[in-house]
Amino acid sequence: MKGDFARVSFDPTLHYSQVFQQQGRVLLEADWNEQAHIQLHLLRSLARDLVGPCWAAGSGFAITGSTTNADGSSKPLPLTDWQLALGHFYVDGILCVNEAACTLAQQPNAPTPDYGVADGKSSFENPPAGFALWLDVWERHLCAVEAPRIADVALDGVDTASRAQVVWQLRLLDHPRAQQQLDEVTAALNTRQQAAGSSADAAAIKQQLAEVAQLRKGLDGGNQTNASPCALLRQLFDARAAYALPRLRAELGPQESDDDPCVIAADARYRGCENQLYRVEVHQGGPAGTASFKWSRENGSVVFPVTGSDLGATADDGSAQLTVTLARLGRDARLGLAANDWVELVDDRYTLGQRAYPLLQVLAIDLASCSVTLNVPKNIVPWPLDDDPRQHPLLRRWDQREAVNAQGVLAVAEGTSIALEDGVQITFEPGGVYATGEYWLIPARVAGNGQLDWPLANGAPATLPPRGGHRYAVLGVTGDNGSYAECCCRFDSLCQLLQAKPGLQTGAGAVLVPGAAVAAPGAVKKARARPVKKAAKVNG
Repeated sequence: MKGDFARVSFDPTLHYSQVFQQQGRVLLEADWNEQAHIQLHLLRSLARDLVGPCWAAGSGFAITGSTTNADGSSKPLPLTDWQLALGHFYVDGILCVNEAACTLAQQPNAPTPDYGVADGKSSFENPPAGFALWLDVWERHLCAVEAPRIADVALDGVDTASRAQVVWQLRLLDHPRAQQQLDEVTAALNTRQQAAGSSADAAAIKQQLAEVAQLRKGLDGGNQTNASPCALLRQLFDARAAYALPRLRAELGPQESDDDPCVIAADARYRGCENQLYRVEVHQGGPAGTASFKWSRENGSVVFPVTGSDLGATADDGSAQLTVTLARLGRDARLGLAANDWVELVDDRYTLGQRAYPLLQVLAIDLASCSVTLNVPKNIVPWPLDDDPRQHPLLRRWDQREAVNAQGVLAVAEGTSIALEDGVQITFEPGGVYATGEYWLIPARVAGNGQLDWPLANGAPATLPPRGGHRYAVLGVTGDNGSYAECCCRFDSLCQLLQAKPGLQTGAGAVLVPGAAVAAPGAVKKARARPVKKAAKVNG
């Protein structure tokens, strides 16, 4: 949720049912947004509890892997041409809508992370002998640059509210990728076991390692519990959340003093001049050592629409300069660009592909031409930004300056305090598997002599899981012989279910009996008034 927010206050563990606006008070966007979150959480929880974590409505999202010939025979299709039916699918209560039937390779939210980079190919061209098809679902935050229609033209470029959009992508999982996921989870659990603070914690992690090993054995074909392939795949997709979800702690650290013994370090407090909403976002996913992150004091909301870009010639040292023309610059220094800032090249393909390309550093800004010059170091390949306005190209500013690597981001170092700025410090807890795009929000406040709006646990800063996680659903699996078996549940509407059952009541008191006239409500009322004979016992 990269928006210009004061804070995001919704917490499902508090079990709030509604927000009450009081008369004569200041209105904050956080209260309005929290009310929307409460209602959305209720609806999605109801759908999940009532029907299940993943299910299709009717024939929605049904997959067909063959076509019927003129003589009535069936002909298998290549995986790229498998048909995905239109309709609705629910993943953890989140409604996914396919507006029109499509092939797997031409689904509406392509490219997926499994697709090639700007080569027009998908991961469905050369499928392995056995694979699973699954849905990757998340909410994408859209500002007025990424969704121009939400801005009223009468305001002449001034944006108002932003939007959240549900994105689903049908993806392919093969056996090597499944094993890689389990390898990452196992490595994270081993790290947690080494950092365990008590023998009880170490024993619990040992049990989790045994469960992961059992899951691995099942995926390898050594299933001793007779669990179905669909059940094993659901466990696989839940493994990271169950065993290796990363956690972060935010706190305030004292200002370091110099070597002068007469200089006393400042107290642990937030020393910024303005209230901020810090965003710590995972850039490159994976385990610690591979994963990286970036941060913003404005929740990543400082963006600049792009109208054109031009990559210059390569210099003798192997570097190059990328000139990017912007539709407008920031309205002031706080929300603008400056030399040495790090920016990310973003468009719809980049976002939907969940990419993590290197950030580029600003060399110069030309106010007259409304353009910026970015440095492209040797051996750094920038994202091929699409200048097509329909792809909504933009620059996003990030605010890290110290200890960045050649890609403009910071390495995830677990168990070590990392300073952001103005006394704000973060610590990644040991044993996490990180995912691109997940994030933490840290509201920093000048009031109260400088403090963070961060929850406490037993009097100390709590460790929290990330926001922005994805939800997963297994649609089906294929066997070695190429057969496809569906894994998801299907649920027809109540009206269709009632029509399929003779003698059930529908409508305003009418009784539906297939092949018979519909009884009038008065007749039904009289029939109910008659005494009912005692039913005979069944099976004694």
